Amino acid sequence: MVSWFIVAGSLLLALGVYAGFLGGGWIEAIARWTARWSSATLNVLGASTTVRGTILASDDFAVSVVAECTAIGPLVLYAGAVAAYPSPWRAKGLGVLMGLVVLTAVNVLRIASLFWVGQAYPQYLGIAHLLVWQTAMILLAIVLWLVWVERVAHARAR
Repeated sequence: MVSWFIVAGSLLLALGVYAGFLGGGWIEAIARWTARWSSATLNVLGASTTVRGTILASDDFAVSVVAECTAIGPLVLYAGAVAAYPSPWRAKGLGVLMGLVVLTAVNVLRIASLFWVGQAYPQYLGIAHLLVWQTAMILLAIVLWLVWVERVAHARAR
């Protein structure tokens, strides 16, 4: 019973952190970083994009990278679940670091792919953005947590 309160408390704390990020200057910097790396990814793949602030653009298409376009939401969900799991602090820190790297990298690929879909197939952008990628990012956070839990559980058994 106590573990459920720890999980609920951790997730509520994570939600509070997320809400705090949405109103802070940090989110703007993270959104600009996301736009720059998404543009770099697209350009490596042969596109010709530029970034001005949080606007990612080509000659015929542009998107604005807003708070919800960053990996903060899935990362906060993941970090809250890691914090709630009974494990050593070192394991929690490594778990959060792993989640930060993986979720951020996949998010950059998400933004780049959504830009490509919006440019090439604008009629499918809404489906790709709201249904496919948002669901995929939340599922990725859950799967990462399950992988982390499995590794922590196996480390305890040794």
